[in-house]
Amino acid sequence: MSTKPWSYIFEDLAEGGPDLRWAGPTHQCLCGNDLLAVAVKFEDSQVAFYLLDVRCLACGAYLIAPTEIDDEPVDT
Repeated sequence: MSTKPWSYIFEDLAEGGPDLRWAGPTHQCLCGNDLLAVAVKFEDSQVAFYLLDVRCLACGAYLIAPTEIDDEPVDT
């Protein structure tokens, strides 16, 4: 078995994957993987903001990243 540096995974993602954004904000892909590629901006060594469109690093699916408000309970 040959191994590649982890950075090669971004080249593999360029081919695309399923669009699972309909599933809403999620911490985990429907394939079971919870490691996502995220575009983020840093200011003073802290995350200033991140884009909500993310990619699963296992299957390349397009997903929506969760935010803090997504974890709040909904009043019914």
